[in-house]
Amino acid sequence: MTYILIRKFLKLFFIAQSPNGSQPSSPTDEISVRRISSFMLLQTRELPAAPTDRITDQITKRTWIEYSIVNNLDIFKLNIGHRNRTFSAEDLMGFNNTGNVCIWPSEETLSYYVCLNLDMFAGKNVLELGGGMSCLAGLFVAKYSSAKSVLVTDGNKTSIENVAAILQCNSFACKTDCSVLKWGEQRDYYKEYDIIISADCLFFDDARVDFINCVINYLSEKGMALVMAPQRGATLDSFILQSEARGLVCKKVMNYSQVVWEKRLALIDNCEYNDNIHYPILIEVTKA
Repeated sequence: MTYILIRKFLKLFFIAQSPNGSQPSSPTDEISVRRISSFMLLQTRELPAAPTDRITDQITKRTWIEYSIVNNLDIFKLNIGHRNRTFSAEDLMGFNNTGNVCIWPSEETLSYYVCLNLDMFAGKNVLELGGGMSCLAGLFVAKYSSAKSVLVTDGNKTSIENVAAILQCNSFACKTDCSVLKWGEQRDYYKEYDIIISADCLFFDDARVDFINCVINYLSEKGMALVMAPQRGATLDSFILQSEARGLVCKKVMNYSQVVWEKRLALIDNCEYNDNIHYPILIEVTKA
């Protein structure tokens, strides 16, 4: 990753993570690389203090933001911590570090999707892969569904240290843990999960095979993986072809939420919007 790209990532991070009151983040950001940064599904509010009585360095060294999703009369909230320091080049160049930067649209739409489909997680063991600094979708499942257990993971140690602090500042409805999980690591034993969720983890060509192997190793025989990612040229289709070559079954779902679909249609004529790189597509992956 070049120095220029690191600067772009840092700039995007600080723009995307600067909440103002309880307003949704702007759908477009003026930065060196123009991009749609949000579908305005998440609202943010900076908390005046850490949302816990357990005051530790891990807690106080973070700014705490309340992220909320509103669906009709239902409101889903999570307290998310953001570290009060500049990211180093080492942080940004670690294993699969894209989640270190901001809440990407795929993570935003996956979080919205799981909140609207909580029943599907009832009694299930759930695994999130590549959850980044917040593991937002997985933690919404852990807090509001009737899942049996939720394990949120990322390959970057810095991300999981942040998630560990987040776990201390929220209450959950099931057993909830976080862990470093690097897709390419071989293990003697793989616990099987009923549902795997993942947002925007197909970006790097050289990591895609390891990601597919990870899904195969951890997904139960009758389970389902929910993979959210934009088309991004041939990236998504390559994932599907490689997955099917390994015996997986993939179903591409374009319209998985009427609200998200309508927001897409509203943005389609925006000169800054590129459907190929901005619109997250849902891939349902099964073993049969």
